[in-house]
Amino acid sequence: MEETLITRIIQIARTCHEVNKAYCESIGDFTQPSWKDAPEWQKDSACNGVVFHMAHPESTPADYH
Repeated sequence: MEETLITRIIQIARTCHEVNKAYCESIGDFTQPSWKDAPEWQKDSACNGVVFHMAHPESTPADYH
């Protein structure tokens, strides 16, 4: 993959992760680490989700989960 695309994927994944963290905190769940403190498997999972949705823009939540 081209460096610019990889950077974009990571930026999108980080944003999604932080939004999910904020949502969790809004409902009283403070277990999610910030992106910088997240384990590699969690960052990889977020990036894989971005790649999936970029390749399948018409997918539904059921298609990914």
